[in-house]
Amino acid sequence: MMDRLASLAELFDPRGRLSRRRYHRRLIGMLLLFCVSGSVAILAASLEARFTGLAIVGVALAATAAFLVVATIRRLHDRDRTGWWMLPDVVVTLAGFAPIETLADAYPVPVIAATLAMTGFNLWFFVETVCRRGTPGPNRYGPEPE
Repeated sequence: MMDRLASLAELFDPRGRLSRRRYHRRLIGMLLLFCVSGSVAILAASLEARFTGLAIVGVALAATAAFLVVATIRRLHDRDRTGWWMLPDVVVTLAGFAPIETLADAYPVPVIAATLAMTGFNLWFFVETVCRRGTPGPNRYGPEPE
């Protein structure tokens, strides 16, 4: 029982490194878990338990976000980057929710430039965390993951 709790606590520990393969597995696992919880929430809502469905989605979203933030920080550590590299990605992602389409008619060139810049940064961050190998050998965040 204590071993299971320790392994669960490790999932939320941002220290250390996470290999590309393990990061892929965690991303896929979280996606599947979120899909299952969304399906259960839809089922609950269809049974007239809308609040329960919303609670399930809220808890699943918060847990998934926390888990993925920690996994991404550890993945950045494997690339020998600090976890603070995630902050610009969060800002750019949140900026993507801004209602810039209301400005597109009046300022088309700046809106297109901002959209391209945000897309370029998100693409770079995706390549950096999902596609590239970690630094070989030990780095300042620990030994090379298995």
